[in-house]
Amino acid sequence: MQQEQLPFDPNVYYGIVADNLLKNLGPKALHYADHALAKMKSLGDEKGLDIWLNIHEHLIMRSMPEHHADTAMIH
Repeated sequence: MQQEQLPFDPNVYYGIVADNLLKNLGPKALHYADHALAKMKSLGDEKGLDIWLNIHEHLIMRSMPEHHADTAMIH
């Protein structure tokens, strides 16, 4: 019996990485992501650059004020 393979969505993992970076590094997460992007670019690592571009995009999306609008409470 062969198991059906589900489609792979790397965005789920980029989101998990972005959440963990923000949790562990706070506002410095974007700085570290920028550094990783520069390093991948200087090394000519296209796969690494693509991964960090996606992580960076998720970090920016999570840092935008409207991302937090659902959880904001006014007292």
